[in-house]
Amino acid sequence: MTFKQIKTKAKRDAVTWTMYVMEAVGRAKRTGHIITLHVGKEQSAMILQDALLSLAMSGEDAAWNVQIQTHTVH
Repeated sequence: MTFKQIKTKAKRDAVTWTMYVMEAVGRAKRTGHIITLHVGKEQSAMILQDALLSLAMSGEDAAWNVQIQTHTVH
């Protein structure tokens, strides 16, 4: 895999995670309910948690209503 392919994949992954988080926050805002995001890796959970914390600290109160649940296979 070339550097350009790796860079393109990283950008695509970042956009995918952003859409995942923003959709959950939007749903939490619309419904007022707790929304749970299910992920399979600890690293994914940390990425999502960082994004949610950043949104919450920026004034997006609905981000506090999004939980992350990790389902790892050991």
